[in-house]
Amino acid sequence: MIALLLSAGIWTAIAPTENDSLPKVKVLDEIEITGERKSTNTLVLKTANFGGIGQVGGSVEGMVRSLSGVAGSDELSSQYSVRGGNFDENLLIINGFEIYRPQLARSGQQEGLSAINPDFVQFLKFSAGGFDASQGDKLSSVLDMTYRSRGTADLPQNKVRFGLFSGRAFTSRILDHEGKNGPVYASLALGVRYRSNAPFVRGGDVQGDLRSDAQDLQLFYESSGLRWNHELLAIAQTSTFALRPSSRVTEFGTVTEVLRLNVYMTGLERYQYQNVFVGGRSRYRLNEDHAMYVETSMVQALEQEDMDVESAYLLGEVNNNLGSDNFGELSYLRGSGGHHRYARNDLWIREFQVKTGWTYQSQKQRWDASLAYRLQDGIDRVHEWVNLDSAGYSLPHQPTQVTLQGSDTIRNPKESLRLFLVNNSEGALVNGKLSGHVLWEGQSETGDFSWRAGLRYLRDSRSAEQRLSPRISGRWSLASGYGLELAVGSYAQTASIRELRDWKSGAFLSTARMQHAWHGIAALEHQFQSKGRPFFWRGEAYIKYLDRAFPFEQDGMRVRYLGEGPGVARVIGVDNRIHSEWLPGTESWASLSLFRAQERFDSPIWSDRGSDYRFSFSLRVEDALPGNLNDKVYMQINVTGGFPFSAPLEASKDFRSPPYRRMDLGFQHEFGPKASLGLEVFNLLEIRNTASYFWIMDISTARQYAVPNYLTNRLINLIFQYQF
Repeated sequence: MIALLLSAGIWTAIAPTENDSLPKVKVLDEIEITGERKSTNTLVLKTANFGGIGQVGGSVEGMVRSLSGVAGSDELSSQYSVRGGNFDENLLIINGFEIYRPQLARSGQQEGLSAINPDFVQFLKFSAGGFDASQGDKLSSVLDMTYRSRGTADLPQNKVRFGLFSGRAFTSRILDHEGKNGPVYASLALGVRYRSNAPFVRGGDVQGDLRSDAQDLQLFYESSGLRWNHELLAIAQTSTFALRPSSRVTEFGTVTEVLRLNVYMTGLERYQYQNVFVGGRSRYRLNEDHAMYVETSMVQALEQEDMDVESAYLLGEVNNNLGSDNFGELSYLRGSGGHHRYARNDLWIREFQVKTGWTYQSQKQRWDASLAYRLQDGIDRVHEWVNLDSAGYSLPHQPTQVTLQGSDTIRNPKESLRLFLVNNSEGALVNGKLSGHVLWEGQSETGDFSWRAGLRYLRDSRSAEQRLSPRISGRWSLASGYGLELAVGSYAQTASIRELRDWKSGAFLSTARMQHAWHGIAALEHQFQSKGRPFFWRGEAYIKYLDRAFPFEQDGMRVRYLGEGPGVARVIGVDNRIHSEWLPGTESWASLSLFRAQERFDSPIWSDRGSDYRFSFSLRVEDALPGNLNDKVYMQINVTGGFPFSAPLEASKDFRSPPYRRMDLGFQHEFGPKASLGLEVFNLLEIRNTASYFWIMDISTARQYAVPNYLTNRLINLIFQYQF
């Protein structure tokens, strides 16, 4: 694969070198990659199923969630939490361009397709923290994708994939020709995708008429000559989720106390998302060591959320006496009421960026510098309210006022209706973001020590704030296949339009300052052989301290911020991962992360942060039947600790959801080198995982009940793939 990159002449500046020292980076390659590990801290996962069989939605993020330091609790979503951070703290880059992600979606079933098309991916780099000064302005992680457009034996020129509820097609063409200064290597790739989440949603508790579909079109062009390299990336996405609910039955509680919620609903909830991205880059090589480049990109996204759903509910205790004639029926009615949810929310975003940079690379050192300006425009309109009614009383209840005047009793009925939750506001974001960086990396003469040192500059016109962020990492190669790495750095994050929305007060914080964090990481890794198989182990201990943090709560996939603080937060943890080859050409790994995420705002006492999952364990296995390499098996197990939660918009999080547990299986039979048939079994153990909570109230006892919204049940899918 590295030879392909060099021959194309486009990615020579980022191809892994013998002593590349990217901190905490995993490099994944699609479809039986033949590259080898270049250094102990840069890992090449030789997976034959990148974004393929056994992944819900066939997304790259599904595999990323199995890496150390990453936690995910919704298999239909492309969002994930890294080392105690929330979903907004992760940066997605495709070929050097920052990619926008949807912000209004409340659940994974509304998101549609991931922004990454697996058929384009040549390899990816993932950093869970401590990334260098050239990689963006986020607090937690960077997922850096590299697309390609030239087909090879390992990366097919044409490919189609069809399943029961999804499909995609990919084609590429080589457009090489003779230029004025010699041959020009050019190629064009085009990919289309379709997906529906309807089978997953219909297996849940809510019944009704459903429409769920998402489409995606991506184009990538690259051209490389003697001096000039050009590339163009274009992405167009649209998704629609519309549900007319009719009823819902949910059972929850404990073994000794089982409660059942029966809901009868009418109305419509709809979520629509449209996104267009175009980015171009031209690179000019001055000589063998120096190169300059200029790039520009534009993104425009529109998200709309419409909801008007009325419901009437009955909450009762279920008879769990096995000897009773009424076993499984309601034995006692705890309360009844009504619930009306209304929303007309829309978010419009447009961003334009221009960037220029310079690189110098010799045998032992590399310098990289850039200067960029990003203009951000956005409008966020929120009109959302909730009305609760329990046993004929609107909550919060306004009783009739009774006064005594002499011998008369005067009753003054309250005619106004107080809603349980109201948010009606509008905010606009106009921001000019100026950023730049200088990066110096190199290695000693013996190659036993390598380093990366850089400085990043960031200025935000919205808050009139400037930041200088130094970042440095060093790696030592020790005896017996061991390696030691230390990294420390400063990381600032300019607020997105969602972070500026204060859901407690309904205000739009147009002058809120940036969030900022310090990372400190120590890592030890080891390469060894056991029973004739190669193994790679890496352990990391880290601390992440946010000296300026925003409080937030997670409602499913939606992050709701509760002001700008000021406050502080800390995350302390350890990550472990081990990789091996069960069969040649495959890669299997296990990851275990233990951490604690806490915050402190208006109190001197540390409390749990909304993303304090505590632990995450993942196992990814690729294997084949004994003696038959054409019949392959893929298995992924994810176990993540429960998330802390409370009643809506409360700062303290006094409750914790059950752990997220899931096992997915995939079986694939190959009919020769081109065609294959796959069988996927999602959620094999049929564990009902909790995505979020639906709050209801019983006025007779003044109690609130957190009713779980469950994720997907077991689902079987067939997939046919053909490549040529």
